Amino acid sequence: MRVKAVGRTALELVIRVGALAVLVGAPAARADDASALDEHRRLWQEAAIDAYVYAYNKYCECHPETPPETYVTVRGNVVVDVRHQPFGFDHYVQAEPRNFEWYWTIDQLFDLVGNALERGSVVRAEYDASIGFPTHVFIDHDEDLIGDEVDVRVTKLEPLDE
Repeated sequence: MRVKAVGRTALELVIRVGALAVLVGAPAARADDASALDEHRRLWQEAAIDAYVYAYNKYCECHPETPPETYVTVRGNVVVDVRHQPFGFDHYVQAEPRNFEWYWTIDQLFDLVGNALERGSVVRAEYDASIGFPTHVFIDHDEDLIGDEVDVRVTKLEPLDE
């Protein structure tokens, strides 16, 4: 996993990438899941990054082995740009602005995890140890259904100049 941060020293980056906190969700650990969510959301809020671009892969049945990398640009907690890089291609495909509402900000990823925990869904989440953003979110709302899972892996996050 690559996590890119601008304005950080190489040592900070090595520490951040090497120290990703892992949280495995299990029904008996719901309080710990919620505590970890709150702790990492606090770290993210304290980082006060108002403008950033992050990339993620969303795994699903439509392309289980080779999901496109999606780049989401956020300013003031609003998605302002989305582009995809399909597997094996060296160019990007721009998303239509009318579809930006279907993409998450980092705050909305936290909300996604929190709502799933409240519903009692199976949740596994990993967070960046330094600034707290979710690096992997897996949610299964109904273990008896196929295809309702959410599996998102954040591959990089880069703060932007405002």
